[in-house]
Amino acid sequence: MKRFFGFLFLVVLVLAAVVVGRTLLLKPTQYTVPAPTPVAIDTTGAVQRFVGAIQIPTESKFNQPPDAPAMQAMRDYLQKSFPLVHSTMQREVLPDGALIFTWKGRDPSLAPVILMGHMDVVGVPTEALPLWKHPPYSGDIAGGYIWGRGTVDDKIHVLSLLEASETLLAHGFMPARTILFCFGDDEENGGRYGAQKIVAVLQQRGVHPEFVVDEGGIVIQGFVPGLQQPLAIIGTAEKGYADMTLTTTGIGGHSSEPPPHTAIGELAAGLTKLEAHPFPASMPSVVEQQYTAIAPYLPFSKRLVLANLWLFKPLIIGSGLKTQALAGNYRTTTAEDMISGGFKDNALPPSATAVVNFRILPGETIQSVHDYVQKTVDDPGITVASRMDEARNPSPVSPLTSEGFQTLATTIRQFFPGAVLAPYLVNGATDASYYYVLTPNVYRFLAVDADPSMLSMIHGLNERLPPEKYLKTVAFTTQLLQNIH
Repeated sequence: MKRFFGFLFLVVLVLAAVVVGRTLLLKPTQYTVPAPTPVAIDTTGAVQRFVGAIQIPTESKFNQPPDAPAMQAMRDYLQKSFPLVHSTMQREVLPDGALIFTWKGRDPSLAPVILMGHMDVVGVPTEALPLWKHPPYSGDIAGGYIWGRGTVDDKIHVLSLLEASETLLAHGFMPARTILFCFGDDEENGGRYGAQKIVAVLQQRGVHPEFVVDEGGIVIQGFVPGLQQPLAIIGTAEKGYADMTLTTTGIGGHSSEPPPHTAIGELAAGLTKLEAHPFPASMPSVVEQQYTAIAPYLPFSKRLVLANLWLFKPLIIGSGLKTQALAGNYRTTTAEDMISGGFKDNALPPSATAVVNFRILPGETIQSVHDYVQKTVDDPGITVASRMDEARNPSPVSPLTSEGFQTLATTIRQFFPGAVLAPYLVNGATDASYYYVLTPNVYRFLAVDADPSMLSMIHGLNERLPPEKYLKTVAFTTQLLQNIH
């Protein structure tokens, strides 16, 4: 017995030495980047042009094509606001209204780069309008903010790209390689008319970009406990997306003679099972990469855990699943969003339907999610059907060694010195996911420094942005365009 405890003590000692040793060896990497190239920006004009775009209500409406008059107004506004862009670059308007700009580079032998954004915004329900401090399409500048839909998601991307290009063109700049601006018009509705059509056109032309940059990541303070520096998160992968319709059929009849379960009751029982049995949890590789990047900058106790994922991974997953904001990093999420059934208070419902949204973790697929739902519901009276019009599997994980990632990282370090760079898994759906058929190097980043409260504005109330932060985004984009070689 003494030998056993002696051996056990030795094992624990060796394990502790390995854990502590790995932690002590983990040091922050020092980076040196050139100073940004100063370019004078028309700050007053840039803000006013941004405001003008916010004032155009380019709302995406559920399951409808893009709003043609609003999108036409947006295209006309961009043409009027950025004359050098429109006279220098080739502009294409796709049949459904999406835009492709081609800025020819000095060396046509180099693969192009694609920089993206979307012109549409999430609508604002009528009942929510009184809760806005300034109307969502006012573009008011008040209290240190520009107010309105699109200030963060995502007219900021479209306008900053065009503003930066207009500025550089005025200074006689020509990019080394061809740059394509691809602006969708229905990202908030799944990208069927915008991004998917753009990608189809580029595929047909045999375009294989060096890399793609879309919305997604930001620079955020106070997001990771113990991290003192700002965190610049670059989306290198994206969860999949699937809506599934669950349907039951009842017998109808008078409500005075109900069966044990009406169609609604049977459906409710199935939905209860789904929520009671969430998907299995795991840690995708992109989340591991994120923790590896952040670990050297954390206090010793937290660094010890992240430096030894081989040992503490189950602990991290278990802790993360208890937090709503983090749980999506570790499992496919289930959101029961819509339900309908019945037509009269004294009549049995002939049917009932629910729409459940799933954000699919890398490693799973639309089919595996469908199979899991069917197995979990375990009711032959409930039909499960995947809605394939917007469904997409999880994206691949883009590499951290590509020219695109390094160019983005350099520009971030120039404008956000001291920020810690880390990849991350995008839980929402973006147009970028469609572009993996063109290149494996797809990244998501918006040059805005924020605090966690800003995240609640996206698709929420009182979306707004300080003018100086928009101008910093323009300056960042100006430098990014110059850094693309």
